[in-house]
Amino acid sequence: MAMSPGIEAGGGAGPGIVYGTHETPFGPALLATTDQGICNLHFLHDPDEDNLEALLRAQWPDVPLSYEPEAIQRLGDRIFQTAPEHPQSVVLHVKGSDFQIQVWRALLQIPWGTTTTYQDLAQAIGRPTAARAIGNAVGRNPVGYIIPCHRVIRRSGQLGGYRWGLERKALMLGWEAQGAATPISLPELPPKLPVAARL
Repeated sequence: MAMSPGIEAGGGAGPGIVYGTHETPFGPALLATTDQGICNLHFLHDPDEDNLEALLRAQWPDVPLSYEPEAIQRLGDRIFQTAPEHPQSVVLHVKGSDFQIQVWRALLQIPWGTTTTYQDLAQAIGRPTAARAIGNAVGRNPVGYIIPCHRVIRRSGQLGGYRWGLERKALMLGWEAQGAATPISLPELPPKLPVAARL
């Protein structure tokens, strides 16, 4: 479910957000979901120090929050499962500008175990001169790993930036390159994003 600012009245997250922390292969993460899909996956420096509610309130200021670690543990296990014979599908519920949503949709098209550049991503969405703006949109991705912003690197081959740290980005790319897990199976995207569309 992709939401642009024009359709966010009332918070846009249904009855509330369930959240908690999950120990991922790349360190602890805040994981949160609405009744419509996963709305946040934010890697943490230290789950004891990070203010989880403040992280969620930055994007969902008026939505009731419910800390439910057992539900989040089950959800996290689905996301980071490693059995090749049991790929999992997930639904995302994200908010952003039309441009950000366009970039995030393009990120979902980057094949597992591969990378692209900011320039190639700009070409893919028909905005060949917008590499810098695309970099900003990539950096605002609210659902780390699932929307694979870690697969975007510089044309020089350098990793570039990553909001959750370059060491974590390198770890993700190495993990995928070794085939450590089966990618999450995401639904096919329509050619153009309607007002409310499944990511």
